[in-house]
Amino acid sequence: MHRWLLLAYPRDYRRAREAEILETVRDVGPAHRRTRVAANLVRHGLRARLGRPASRSVVAWAAVFAVVCGLFAASFGTWLAWLGSRPLDHRDLAAVVGQLYPDRQVSHLDRDDPPAVFLIYGHPLNEDLLSELLLGDGGEYAPAELTASFDQTPAGGLTDLRQRLDAAGWEQHEPFYANAYDCVPGSPRCDRASTPSDVTVYAGRGDHILAVELTADGATNLTLSRATPGVAYPAGLLAFALGTLGGWLLFGWASRRTEGRRPLVQGPAKVLYGVAMLFWAAPILLGAPLMLTHHLDEPHPRWHVPWEWLGQPTLSLPFLLGTVLLLLALGLAALPHRRPAARPLAGAPGPAV
Repeated sequence: MHRWLLLAYPRDYRRAREAEILETVRDVGPAHRRTRVAANLVRHGLRARLGRPASRSVVAWAAVFAVVCGLFAASFGTWLAWLGSRPLDHRDLAAVVGQLYPDRQVSHLDRDDPPAVFLIYGHPLNEDLLSELLLGDGGEYAPAELTASFDQTPAGGLTDLRQRLDAAGWEQHEPFYANAYDCVPGSPRCDRASTPSDVTVYAGRGDHILAVELTADGATNLTLSRATPGVAYPAGLLAFALGTLGGWLLFGWASRRTEGRRPLVQGPAKVLYGVAMLFWAAPILLGAPLMLTHHLDEPHPRWHVPWEWLGQPTLSLPFLLGTVLLLLALGLAALPHRRPAARPLAGAPGPAV
């Protein structure tokens, strides 16, 4: 097993010290637990991959890069899991409307299935909409929904709605009240106590999420969407682990390749990496707190998809710029490097003539 754990070390390091490491492990093995020995091998191996043994900050920079790579990989893995989820069926929406309001005539009801799991401006993502996604309107990219509405709120209002949801087997959240319009605090016309409210009831059943909104002007809107697929959670965790490990290995490769290089290579590589991490991390530091506040302010039967917590694709422009800078930094690291030949020791005999 220990021989396999040596894969945590760089290849050149293994070739030079594999026998020595294994011999040391055999000597100290009886006095220590195997798990402790294995953990130390992996820890020191991952550190050796970063090179620069005298540097302390290199570990912190590698950790930042690895975690950010893991977060983006988790988002991608979750997105793939979503693509395999069951598509919405307009007949399910018609059945829900019939269960809740069998005696009312609906004014609007979607009668076509959504063309994709995720839509932007009501259309699947394609080449024409790619610029909209990446350069300004990425917030419009969201899970597909089906909608229905009534021009007038059916009799019974909120109380009757909640009773019918219970009878139909929906698991409800507490109603969410939101002001029907905003006003300037302190203005004579802004009386919070008398401001009309829109009421929204969120409910879940199976893999469906239902939102029923009773507006202050007397209308009722229903929105049916898909719950997060169960496979998205293990897919996201697995992708995070692989992305974090891959980010650490990639950083280590670039770190070792630029170690001891000329300032014309090391300097630009460090600057490119630093600016790229700023472009990658800034949307996360901005988006995650805002998303957390949003989730705490109102009920969410389905949490927002992971990439929205990272500020994507709304803030995709900084992400793209950071990606370009990282590719340039990796290009500098990949430049051929001629290592200086070993000098002979003083006093050593020269080559025979």
